[in-house]
Amino acid sequence: MKPAPPRTPLAFVARQLRPEVASLAAAAACMAVLAVATAALAFLSGPALQFAFRREASDVLQSSPGQLRHLWRLLPSGLVTRLFAPDNPLHAYLVPALLVGTALLKGSAQTVQLFLLGRSSQRLLDRLRRQAFDALLRQPPTFFTRHAHGDLLSRLVHDAGAVEQALYNGAGPLLRDGMASVMLLGFCIVSDPSLALVTLLSVPMAMLPLTRLTHWLKRVSKRSQQRLGELNQQCHETIGGMAVVQAFGAEPRALQQLADLSAQYMAQMRLGYFIRAVRAPATEIFGTTGLAALLVMLSRQVQAEGADPAHYISFFAAMIMLYEPLKKLGAVGEFLAAGGAAAERLMELVQLPSPTADRPGAKVLPPLRQAIELRDVHFHYPEGPPVLRGVNLRLQRGEVVALVGTSGAGKSTLAQLLPRFCLTTAGEVRVDGHDVRDLTFASLRGQISVVGQDAFLFRTTIGANVAYGAPSASAAQVRAAAEAAGAAEFIERLPQGYDTLVGERGLSLSGGQRQRLAIARALLCDRPILVLDEATSHLDVESERWVQRGLEVLLRGRTALIIAHRLSTVQHADRIALLRDGKIAEEGSHAALLATDGHYARLHGLQDLPHLPQSSAPAAAAPPR
Repeated sequence: MKPAPPRTPLAFVARQLRPEVASLAAAAACMAVLAVATAALAFLSGPALQFAFRREASDVLQSSPGQLRHLWRLLPSGLVTRLFAPDNPLHAYLVPALLVGTALLKGSAQTVQLFLLGRSSQRLLDRLRRQAFDALLRQPPTFFTRHAHGDLLSRLVHDAGAVEQALYNGAGPLLRDGMASVMLLGFCIVSDPSLALVTLLSVPMAMLPLTRLTHWLKRVSKRSQQRLGELNQQCHETIGGMAVVQAFGAEPRALQQLADLSAQYMAQMRLGYFIRAVRAPATEIFGTTGLAALLVMLSRQVQAEGADPAHYISFFAAMIMLYEPLKKLGAVGEFLAAGGAAAERLMELVQLPSPTADRPGAKVLPPLRQAIELRDVHFHYPEGPPVLRGVNLRLQRGEVVALVGTSGAGKSTLAQLLPRFCLTTAGEVRVDGHDVRDLTFASLRGQISVVGQDAFLFRTTIGANVAYGAPSASAAQVRAAAEAAGAAEFIERLPQGYDTLVGERGLSLSGGQRQRLAIARALLCDRPILVLDEATSHLDVESERWVQRGLEVLLRGRTALIIAHRLSTVQHADRIALLRDGKIAEEGSHAALLATDGHYARLHGLQDLPHLPQSSAPAAAAPPR
């Protein structure tokens, strides 16, 4: 049974840290050793100073009144007597050796725990980013039209890093310095309960304002991260649309929008820096005040008859050492606050439901043999009006069907239902009688190639872009696909040929060149079902001619659904279906639809197209796949 998703950011991070339990346990053990060594150094400080002035080893073993110091009581009495015997030639070096050994133990424990904690935090960062990215990969294209890309990138990069820092600079020091504080306080209690009681009463008074400031900082950190996401989105959008910005002289407006968002982000950051600035001196003031009061009390105790100076020096050293971890604990809240807010945003991303995930027991789709069928298909976007209202359409194997209609009629939405980019609200999409919702995601899309109006190219070489859907293809196969798509003629003129980098989104190439590379990519995949979504709508006449040649090759023997705005590109299709008001209003060949003098004929007249004979269709002459 699949475990329930975590409901809180803390539970979410705890689940991500399960693979690191052994490493974190080892780090915690090293932290415990570090805490014990710290307390031991505090214990040795007083006797060591007294030994330095009097050169008597008994000062390390016994207090001024002649009593055995409390921590030595844990060792066998015979061993203690032999170590500190006056005739032992090594007794003069015993205290320095103890100090060096304790420091080595403390340093080794600190080194190992920092390494283990750092390794676990980096693994956590990698795990969070991969899971968040995997969640995005499982979302349909419509998801990315409703969510700001800059905010998503901010969560992947900045928020994941904030959670990693919360572990390394937050939770780690919280446990490490917490252990050290407990050990030092324990030493103080064992050493002098009355003085320790006074100290313990002052600690909550000092920690209360720090706790309040930490909660405030957490709220501010969450707002600042939200503002940062908005700022990243503005920069991402402006850079992506720079040509439009400059063409309309909107640079001042874009700069002002950035300045406004930056001002909102800076306001939250200033408030956060103010809280940090107040917290640091507050810790300093409360800590110094407590140490000053303790110093007054210790001086009175030392002046009393029979008092042991080494005892009080050790106690005061423990309090000074205690001040440092308590001060660090105050700074821990900043990382925990930022990490908590970031974990909440990441949890929202990782736990996004996947509307196109495979159902339990999903079947593998065998190669297409009969037909693709849409049965009474309805669809509407969340909180939106209906887009499709009972569409019925059938594509026989090897048939080319064109879908036309005015803008907003739902053509592209219908095309997204075939590869299951989105699911029907009602009705069914069937392939050879199988409901696409009952098929595995990989087997369904493994038979469909999609060429859209915006041929997206990755920032890599031309050859890698052509082979994106078939990464194991040989160089000869890549060249053959490019030649069939009519792309070889411009690729060979480039300085590095197929090794030429296309730049960001392929914008260094023309629209027609990018589209021919997209056709070559689809040819190389060699899938039997093809969806062409406005593949030539943005091209000039010369580019469209080159692309149409490539499409003729691509369509041969394939079952194709062509979404088109310009009717000149679909007149030779086997059938044409006109989508109107979310329904198939007319269906037939180009000539038959013109003869009916209906919506298609009127749309044809508006575009003023010549009547072409249907018998010249290149795709119809090829055998079906």
